[in-house]
Amino acid sequence: MVTVGQVILGFYGVLLVLGGVMGMVKAGSRISLFAGGGCGLASLVALWISLEDPSKGFLIGGVLPLLLTGIFAGRFFRTRKLVPAGVVLLLSLTVGILLIYIQQNLAR
Repeated sequence: MVTVGQVILGFYGVLLVLGGVMGMVKAGSRISLFAGGGCGLASLVALWISLEDPSKGFLIGGVLPLLLTGIFAGRFFRTRKLVPAGVVLLLSLTVGILLIYIQQNLAR
């Protein structure tokens, strides 16, 4: 189960970085680039931490997507746009729930 969580963290981090780059390319948004890059990097750092201490890495990695869920829920309900707010909302909620579930099962 640890390996699955690490793959999820890595995939999520890369998607966040790519999403930030896409926001920069399509909309010229530097904020998207920095926010996506920073959050993606944070997810990859959580992956790195999980290699030594899976419980701590998954806790850090699970809190980040849940915070992004809150941010993008507000954006989605304000704009009603599926891309990017709705996609990031659903992806972040799913990843957050999965990682917290994995982290809780490690603690047992």
